[in-house]
Amino acid sequence: MERASRTRLVALAVVLTTSVLLAVVALSSGGDDREPGGLRVERTPGVPEVVVYVEDLDANRPETADGAARIVLECVDGKGQVVWSSRESWPFTETDEGALDPHVHLRMEPSRVERIQRCRLNDTDPPLEGRLI
Repeated sequence: MERASRTRLVALAVVLTTSVLLAVVALSSGGDDREPGGLRVERTPGVPEVVVYVEDLDANRPETADGAARIVLECVDGKGQVVWSSRESWPFTETDEGALDPHVHLRMEPSRVERIQRCRLNDTDPPLEGRLI
């Protein structure tokens, strides 16, 4: 009888340990701190510009910006300070015969290009944002 009790106790300990580990993983991977997405930001080699692509093609439509024809595009540095802000036509268009996602070219001083870490479209719902890749 003592052996059966010990087996049950070991089994219970394994189940509890596994449950706690799964709960920790679930809590650390979920939550409201997910970042908005939908944009891809790239520097153009040898040219002082940043190209911002809309990767979420379903979001690249007038309704995403409440029908607005122009929206504010902001690019920020690693501290969240605005490095570039401009009004751009919306939705973005692709100018490369379908070879690339819809995008916009932002030409600026090389010192600004080097500081940019992410860009965002605050006038869209949901807000579209992306990191420099």
